[in-house]
Amino acid sequence: MRILHIHPSMLSGGIEAMICATASEMARQGHDVTFCSIYQPRPDDIFWYQLSDAVHKQTLGKQSTGFSLREVFSVYRFIRRGHFDVVQLHGFLYYFFLAVLLLPRQKFFYTLHSDARMESFKWDVRFFWLKKLMFRLGRVRAITISPASQQSFSELYGCQSALCQNGIPMPVVSEARNAVDEARLTPHTRVFLHPGRITEAKNQLVLVRVFDRLIREGHDVALLIAGKEEDDAILRRLRPYFSDRIQFLGLRTDVPSLMAKADGMCLPSVWEGLPVTLLESLAVGCIPICSPVGGIVNVVTDGRNGLLSQSSREEDYHQAMLRFLSLGADEVARLRQQCIRSFQPYHISNTVQQYLQEYMR
Repeated sequence: MRILHIHPSMLSGGIEAMICATASEMARQGHDVTFCSIYQPRPDDIFWYQLSDAVHKQTLGKQSTGFSLREVFSVYRFIRRGHFDVVQLHGFLYYFFLAVLLLPRQKFFYTLHSDARMESFKWDVRFFWLKKLMFRLGRVRAITISPASQQSFSELYGCQSALCQNGIPMPVVSEARNAVDEARLTPHTRVFLHPGRITEAKNQLVLVRVFDRLIREGHDVALLIAGKEEDDAILRRLRPYFSDRIQFLGLRTDVPSLMAKADGMCLPSVWEGLPVTLLESLAVGCIPICSPVGGIVNVVTDGRNGLLSQSSREEDYHQAMLRFLSLGADEVARLRQQCIRSFQPYHISNTVQQYLQEYMR
């Protein structure tokens, strides 16, 4: 099967990690897979360089930021000339409208990587009526990544989507000393990792306030934030909280290795799809402490393979952290083992099989 995955870029993030893993696994299984980046790849597009050598990499070479009709025509020409069996779209659906309209025999699939209501921003909102029409007519077949995101799609668009749950390959973990080891200021310091780009969705301001409060209350804890500096305004509000116990690491490529040594993974998000970082934490036995949003609730059962706060609000997340800190060693060990056991359904091979079944319908 000739399969095209196309996305604006391969910057660090959950969507890009999923595209990289899915395309690479499809190629490993013997399919002819191409990935096309609309933007010219940059040195920090880490998942561009992590794509399997078996994946054909192409770029349309866009240099300037912002929307341009030129790219809409470039995308159309690229897809038309490629003679792909399947075109798998990711993000910014307006780039693909012309191709969808002018290539009626082409099979198009579009993955919503978040809650459907939060997936439409800026230009997407302006073209919402056209997106809705394409989904309802079946010109673009929607794929959602968790039962929660599937429900949000049905409620918003009034039609059905296929469910292909997010998955990842088993992370490669290094035992070498890393930032988690450095953050243990005493033999009893509990170190927590928050992996995520600095964005409104990830709720980092609540997170640092909670840890600032825990530290003032006398708890021997440390927080490491690992992610790209995407929103400068949010980062400026976070900086007054940074210290030897609350550190911003910036963009990292060793997140699974950090998780493997951390005591817990913190994700107090306001909204989510099904976070790749959550699946990585399960795979390496790092206990997630999460807010109950998006596909998180389909993966984490409170008290079984992680902890869920009552909401994304500061007080509720503070209470969830206090619950974690009150756990004894035996209970922590049990949760770690349950994390590892609960990962298996989310291996990338299962995800790809679900995609391929949809492609062949």
